[in-house]
Amino acid sequence: MITNILKKRFFLFMAVMGGMMFSCSSPADWSDPKDNIAPGPVSNVQITNTNGGAIITYTVPSDNDLLGAKVTYSYSAESEWMEKYASNDTIELEGFGDTGAREITIYAIDRSGNLSKGITQTIQPLTPPIDLMRESLEATSVFGGVGFTWENKGGKDMGLSLYVPDTVIFGEWTLFDTYFSNGRDGKVVFRPFDAVEQNFRVEMFDRWNNYSQPYETSLVPLAEQKLPGRVSATEFIWSLYDDDYWLWRGEAHNNMNLSGMATKIFYKVHDGAPSTGSDDYWAPGNEGNNPIEWYVPGAGTSTIPFPLYFTIDMGRKAVYSRFNFLSRLRTPNYSAPLPIDFEIWGTNNPKRVHEVGDGSREANMAYWTSWEAANGTDAWKNDGWTKIATCKLILSSGESKYVANMALSETDIANYRTNGFDFDINEGVTEGFRYLRWVINDTNTSQHCLTFNEITFWGSYMD
Repeated sequence: MITNILKKRFFLFMAVMGGMMFSCSSPADWSDPKDNIAPGPVSNVQITNTNGGAIITYTVPSDNDLLGAKVTYSYSAESEWMEKYASNDTIELEGFGDTGAREITIYAIDRSGNLSKGITQTIQPLTPPIDLMRESLEATSVFGGVGFTWENKGGKDMGLSLYVPDTVIFGEWTLFDTYFSNGRDGKVVFRPFDAVEQNFRVEMFDRWNNYSQPYETSLVPLAEQKLPGRVSATEFIWSLYDDDYWLWRGEAHNNMNLSGMATKIFYKVHDGAPSTGSDDYWAPGNEGNNPIEWYVPGAGTSTIPFPLYFTIDMGRKAVYSRFNFLSRLRTPNYSAPLPIDFEIWGTNNPKRVHEVGDGSREANMAYWTSWEAANGTDAWKNDGWTKIATCKLILSSGESKYVANMALSETDIANYRTNGFDFDINEGVTEGFRYLRWVINDTNTSQHCLTFNEITFWGSYMD
């Protein structure tokens, strides 16, 4: 009996020891074997010259340990040699600043780092993209400054620097500002400049520091002034158009009959004194516990739908250059409702409610809105009105909607709290208008209401 027990323990001991011996053996070598055998060369090399570069295609050799290919090249005879690798059959080179011919060499490379025999070819890049942009560059006078436009068909990263005459050293230029972009339709405006003839110089460059030929011009910036909303504490220039009939036009409005809305009236946005508090602002439209009333046959009382509308009588006919609105201050930042997708239209002869159809509220709402429940047609747009601005409010992140705990840049926060949000008027609009109608298609909070601390317009009066 004891003997059998000892035998069992002996065999168990041997099995455990055998397992330990196996587990302690050297691990398998899974790494790639190294050698000093060069791979075969690439073949069937084809060159396609492109703007500022070239596309090289080739057939790689059939070596089992092939890693890929590389090309060696230099941007000029004086610059250092560069290398670019690829694991497929194509390598694209870019960044050449001229159309001169230059040699490149293509190699196959294996996993041991061995290079094949080099195949030398000649490339001759076409006109660099930055020079093509320079050919399309145009300058124009704008309100308070100078504007530039250009084409960037390839969407390449580029920069544009504006220089002005040095005020101390005659004949020298001083950097005014630099703008960076990769937009296909390039556009920038530099401000401020006085409305007197003056010289400007522009230099365009790409991310390889290739510079185009400088562009020089002489222009007179258009005179621009801030268009005030009032002249004294009691004398106002701006007002809400035909204010007694705002509901006939389906307009968002500070309904002073609503609880808590009596102080949030229109003159707050043009008193020239931005509020530093959180309860001093204009609140057109409302929803929630106090929905603003709008009447549509069969629809009853409800929150106003999108788009929201309001119409301002600016008091005097003006050509507009740009505008800014400052938000109501609220915590967290960007949580107060603001327009993010909107238009502004201008006219000098808006219809009064009695001039629309039979003058009824139903006829006016069909004319002044696009609301389905009101049989709306937005017919007013085709009745002497001109769209002067199409606007999108976009934060640094590319987002427009408010989300709890969203990340905001320092610029976003400064715009929300102190600087306001800037928008340009369409440059092609040179006609002066007295009446401006806002069409708000969406807000950052998706609420059907708005909060403005200040609204400021710039431009030039026509009278």
